[in-house]
Amino acid sequence: MSRCCNDKDDELVSLRARQSWVLYLALAINGVMFVVEFAAGWLAESTALLGDSLDMLGDASVYAITLYALSASARTRAGIAMLKGLAMAVSGLYVLSQAARHAVVGAIPDVGLMLKVGGAALIANSVCFVLLYRHRSDDLNLRSGLALLAQRPDR
Repeated sequence: MSRCCNDKDDELVSLRARQSWVLYLALAINGVMFVVEFAAGWLAESTALLGDSLDMLGDASVYAITLYALSASARTRAGIAMLKGLAMAVSGLYVLSQAARHAVVGAIPDVGLMLKVGGAALIANSVCFVLLYRHRSDDLNLRSGLALLAQRPDR
């Protein structure tokens, strides 16, 4: 009987290791794309790229929180979610201020750079979708990460 439970423990440890690897990879992809899109948005004077870069940051934050949530209490997860919400509100206000600034000064974004970086963002999100889709039935936290990607019309 104890061997049966040990086998399940080994399976659970293996599952958690695979889940962690997928989440770390999705976190890294979104983190890199946040930096790339934010820099490109700044250089191209593109509010769209700035906004999408903050979306990438939000996705990366969700993956980081999910990694932490695998072992955190419900109260800790709720506090982290509140901080993430505040950070996203500040980020949204920044994008709105940039849009207002561009409207006032008449800035025209660099469409070529926007297209290249937007294409890279689409590829990055597609890779994350495939990685998470494979684990969609493993755990609620992974399903929530997949839901983030699936609910957006640009992905």
